[in-house]
Amino acid sequence: MKKFILTILVLVFTSVSAFPQQSSADWEYPSYPDLPFALNHIQMDLSIDKESSLIKGVGNYELTVRRPGVTEIIFNTSDLDVRGISINGNEAEFSVSSDSLIIQLPDTAGVGERIELRINWESSSPYGIHKDVYGNLWTSLNPKSRHHWLPIPDHPEVTTTLEASVTIPADNQIIFNGRKVGDEVISTEEKVVEWRVENAIPVSGISFVIGNFTEINARSGVKEIGLFAPESALLPEVRDGLLTIAVETLKSYEQKLSFEFPYESLNIVVLPDHHWEEIQSGAGIIYLYKSLGSLSTQLRRGIAEQWFGNYNRYLNAPDNKYEFLKVLLAGSSQTEQLANSDNLQSIYRWNLWERGIESMENDFLKNTISGSLPQLIKNYSGVTDWNDYADFWYGSTGAYWEVLPDIQLQEKVGSEEKYVYNVEYVYDELNATLMLVFEANGEPIESLIGVEVMEYGFTDTARSELTFTGALDSVSVNISSGIDYLTLTPDTELDLELDENKPFLFWIRQLRSSNPEDQIQAATELQNFADNPDLQLALRDVLTIEENPDVRAALLETLSVIMKDASGTEQTFLGNLNSDDLAIRLSGLRALSNYQGNENVKYAVRNALLRTEQDTVFNTALNTYKQIAATDALISLAEQFEQSEQGDKKAMKVLKVTAPVDTTRQSMTIADRFALGNYPYSIRKEALKLLMEFEENEDYWLQTLEMLQEDRDPRIRYISLNAIGYLSDGDAENLLKNRESEELDPRVLRKIRELQN
Repeated sequence: MKKFILTILVLVFTSVSAFPQQSSADWEYPSYPDLPFALNHIQMDLSIDKESSLIKGVGNYELTVRRPGVTEIIFNTSDLDVRGISINGNEAEFSVSSDSLIIQLPDTAGVGERIELRINWESSSPYGIHKDVYGNLWTSLNPKSRHHWLPIPDHPEVTTTLEASVTIPADNQIIFNGRKVGDEVISTEEKVVEWRVENAIPVSGISFVIGNFTEINARSGVKEIGLFAPESALLPEVRDGLLTIAVETLKSYEQKLSFEFPYESLNIVVLPDHHWEEIQSGAGIIYLYKSLGSLSTQLRRGIAEQWFGNYNRYLNAPDNKYEFLKVLLAGSSQTEQLANSDNLQSIYRWNLWERGIESMENDFLKNTISGSLPQLIKNYSGVTDWNDYADFWYGSTGAYWEVLPDIQLQEKVGSEEKYVYNVEYVYDELNATLMLVFEANGEPIESLIGVEVMEYGFTDTARSELTFTGALDSVSVNISSGIDYLTLTPDTELDLELDENKPFLFWIRQLRSSNPEDQIQAATELQNFADNPDLQLALRDVLTIEENPDVRAALLETLSVIMKDASGTEQTFLGNLNSDDLAIRLSGLRALSNYQGNENVKYAVRNALLRTEQDTVFNTALNTYKQIAATDALISLAEQFEQSEQGDKKAMKVLKVTAPVDTTRQSMTIADRFALGNYPYSIRKEALKLLMEFEENEDYWLQTLEMLQEDRDPRIRYISLNAIGYLSDGDAENLLKNRESEELDPRVLRKIRELQN
């Protein structure tokens, strides 16, 4: 009998986290925005204060009126402070209503009239401006996020050329759309960097990032490619490899599409964490996030998105259909699944197609669309609706593909059922006879199973075969009078485990096998004979001559079961903590869990926890330490990790051990500092989970939720809403009402409204 795993499609769905599966309507732009003017050019002077995430800007906008009788200009703006506006050099009246900046013209403007608009503003919006604990600050590419840091008609229909002069810290770099044309240090603390976009780009693709980056460059034809990454983030050979992939991919896509890369240059930036960014690339700029997994796949996907997502751009990104186009262009043989612990919908849909596109039943549809990509790029530019594509395909096929078909994935064999048989050795040493009794532990095998039998004697080795079947079967084995031990090896493709109950002497003699696997099996099985007075001496004899570290580790494991916490025996295992071999160190650490009252053991295990950089050693040492040390010692250890550089992950592991048993609540105090402190998101998320599981104080949550709901990371705001149940009905209602009026992220806002209902 075989077990079948679920289809690939189901596997993808089951990977979804607790984050929302928002519909595209959460992000969708209006189809036909009211745009009585064209935006020709923006020249902006920005000053960035990274510490406070504050952007101070002066923007000079060149507009051309497109219809008669225009009396006002409407830009989008939200959560930024407009300090002043002038038109053609004269101060202008303006007002802000909802997300609209309404600017009154001094006179009615007609078709073709040019307007020079100057806006002075400041913004430190938590939606639209990201800042991480590593010192990077960058702007969001999520739909409708630009106008949270830049007053602008924020819609994919709007295109413009661009010049940016940005004042930043002298030891940092800024990466913008387009090409860098100036970089001047003006003081010991500041420099001014200039970027320029000479060919119009969609404003929905405008973005910049500031950080301490290492830069490498290459060219693909006339296009310049720059790769920017923190020096400690990537090995030099990895950076070079990514740049090579970028050049090769750019050329490959240009050849496939018969259409050159649509922007003046390509700027690729590597950052640690995506901060819940649904859109990962803009016009000529791509963000690769280490938290999303394969950087090479992200790069190939991001370059594909330069054509299908930026040159051809959509009103309802992220969207399933456009992820399909990216996979078609990138080719699933060149890509892989991306990590998606926070359930980004764009990545979720990419993974769905990347894994399942080859299983589409409608090959004609897939091949038609794939072959049409060059013509789609030539026929359409700017905002493109899927129906435009569908009309094109209809013209050649007579089939209107308004939606894509579901992926029909066949079930595939994931693994076979595991069978376990107990094998009892009925051995008559005096008469040199052996009977093997096979008894199924669970479902039996109804076919004959072959087993290779290797008999080891003092001077010779003999090979034979036997068969068994069914729930219970017994087989006689011909053995010699000088047998030391024998081994059984099933000859079958089934997943079969033989749990052998050999005589004690068979296991002892098997310890001296030349096969390490046989030795390890013997050492492990001899734990069942811990009361045998001859066992310890036999193990020590083998240890004196054994060189294989894995075998030595197994011998030490069995030795620890025999000696338990006998006085003085701990030295055997303490000495193994300094071994160069991982398996031996781990065995020593596990064995020391028997010595609960021994201060020397506690000290040694604590030192191992403090000094190791290996997760496996740390996890094993922590499991031992929690068995031999009191809770207050573990809490002290967590505090020590908290105060050390790069110790936050270790501290959280310790807190997970202490939180369920800590009656002093100190664990919660430390978790609070992690949840509210300047730590990576992964640490803060784990701390929040601990708090929501073990902290039930209403006053604590009333105060803490107020702070968490003002956090810059939308994922923290989203997750923390799960603690609303600790508040009274009245307090919960007030908090949600206040947050509804202030929240800017549509995903968090959606959850707030769901909780209100």
